[in-house]
Amino acid sequence: MVEQRLEAPLDSPWDGARFARERTTGVVMGLNWSQVIALGLTLGLMMLLVFVGGFPRGFFTALVLGAAAAGLVVPKVTGRPLLGWVGLWLRYLLRGARNQLTFVRREGTNDDQTPTVVTSPVLMPGDISTPRGKDGRITAAAGSRFRLPGEANELRVYTLPSGAGFVYDPRRGEGLVCAKINTSRAFSLESFDAQEDRTANWSEAISAIARMPGVVRVQHADQTTLISGSKVMEFYQQKGTEASEDGRASGEQINPFLHAAFVELMTEAQDMPVHEAWMTIVLSKEKVAKRVKSLGGGLPGFMEVALSVMTTIEGALPASGTTVQAWHSPRSLAALVRSAFDPQASVVISERSGDWIGVSPGSAGPVAMEVFTDHVRTDGHLHRTYKVSEFPQAQARLGFLEPLIFAGDFRHTVSVVWVPRDARGALNHIQRRKADWRTTTRLLDKMGRPHTLEHDRELEDINGEETELVNGHARLDLAVLITVTGADEMELEANCSDVLSRAVNANCELRVVYLEQDSAMLAAALPFGMVEM
Repeated sequence: MVEQRLEAPLDSPWDGARFARERTTGVVMGLNWSQVIALGLTLGLMMLLVFVGGFPRGFFTALVLGAAAAGLVVPKVTGRPLLGWVGLWLRYLLRGARNQLTFVRREGTNDDQTPTVVTSPVLMPGDISTPRGKDGRITAAAGSRFRLPGEANELRVYTLPSGAGFVYDPRRGEGLVCAKINTSRAFSLESFDAQEDRTANWSEAISAIARMPGVVRVQHADQTTLISGSKVMEFYQQKGTEASEDGRASGEQINPFLHAAFVELMTEAQDMPVHEAWMTIVLSKEKVAKRVKSLGGGLPGFMEVALSVMTTIEGALPASGTTVQAWHSPRSLAALVRSAFDPQASVVISERSGDWIGVSPGSAGPVAMEVFTDHVRTDGHLHRTYKVSEFPQAQARLGFLEPLIFAGDFRHTVSVVWVPRDARGALNHIQRRKADWRTTTRLLDKMGRPHTLEHDRELEDINGEETELVNGHARLDLAVLITVTGADEMELEANCSDVLSRAVNANCELRVVYLEQDSAMLAAALPFGMVEM
């Protein structure tokens, strides 16, 4: 991604493109349902106190109660009602009392045996395969369970006949596949017109994927990670061999001095920062129930649906310069998970080859995890997750997330999650927002209070969303999460400061996901698309 050039054509389809501000409309006067219900209950209790206590005792008691309720229910702190923060704190304290803020991995040779505590990842050769029967239908085996904290512990992974991994969440009734994607052409080196074309093709691809039956979430992530220098050298030699076979010059033939310097650098390098991108497609079994039944039913039928989705995605992406390099297998998925909790393990994992590539799913999770209010600790590393709360309000530049993605050579993951919404339901939601805006406007006029620019701008955002829906665009709710990692508290704070400074260049506002760091990290740094919006 790259910033838009300063002198863009006036007829560019991206002229004036901007993101809506954080929503402030709700049910009435910007209040959501929980706030309205709390105020309604308070009003009823105030009336009861007046009738029972009379004047002046009951009356003044009701006034005190009303003032306290208004001070607790109405205000918002960083976009969340104060009442919601109180609920989060109570939930966090309750989890601590139940010892749910710490996690220690326990596992045995299988799920039925008495678990034993392990102190290091166990490398297990092979995966449980999923062959086809004589009738051509998939025969699902038992699968392997990812041993992860919280609700993610229920995830099971299976191997599709193509070798790709299929992760099933029995609690949500969802399945997912994850693609390793690659950009075939350098976006930053192309002309502005070519960048516009690629962006438009990417937008069309995302819209097409979002409209596919059963798709409930799409996660696109870019992770800065470390791999072995020998792995980089192996890739360099492979490309040189391919060039020689095609009759093209490469390596030493082009520049012997640079070739020798690169070989020496890779020989001495223990770890090299690279960017690894993936796309996760989450499917709902309930929404494709009829199709699953027609394909044999059960989990095998769900897998058949996933295979057809994979084929469609492979054909939808190339126009944007993005291709599916490979579909992650169970072991490569487990490697992504394992390196998220322990970044140092990524160097060792990158050196494996043959049947030992990746990590066994049973060894993917953290050995230990401890949750704090603004970060988590896993296997000797600290992680903090941010949410992009405000996107660029002026002209949105092509590739405005570039400063965040290339923030530095330290470990960090930028995840963009799209959640498709029903078009009719989205239009109804916009009408409710518009009705709330009008109600708020009438109340402001009656009280003689002037309209703020923010209030007027919100109507523009609502009308803009409605126009896009009427014009046939897919309704997508967007969330961007960033997980930053450090070896200790000092390194974590330094890395976070770097990311926050880059957010200024991207014209974005970041907020720490307080009191929910464990679930936020699972959503941002793991390839499972576990985001609730």
